[in-house]
Amino acid sequence: MGKRITVSWLALLALAWLQASAQAAEPIRIGAIFSVTGPASFLGEPERNTAKMLEEQINRDGGLLGRKVEVIVYDDESDTTKAVTAVDRLLKR
Repeated sequence: MGKRITVSWLALLALAWLQASAQAAEPIRIGAIFSVTGPASFLGEPERNTAKMLEEQINRDGGLLGRKVEVIVYDDESDTTKAVTAVDRLLKR
């Protein structure tokens, strides 16, 4: 009985490891919405540039948890309606 449980656990761990290995190639995607244009662009443009700079630095240093990082940026043009649309687009990706 104990041997069967041990074998079952080993099989489960092997399956989990294989699944994790298959997902390792997928980048970690981080969505961001900034006011790159419009009245608040003085805030949004530096925020976007910082996010992209960090993406490059993290990837240059080997990524996060062994995976590349991809920052997906949407410009809400300093408009709340466009910000809601951008959130919806990110959630549906």
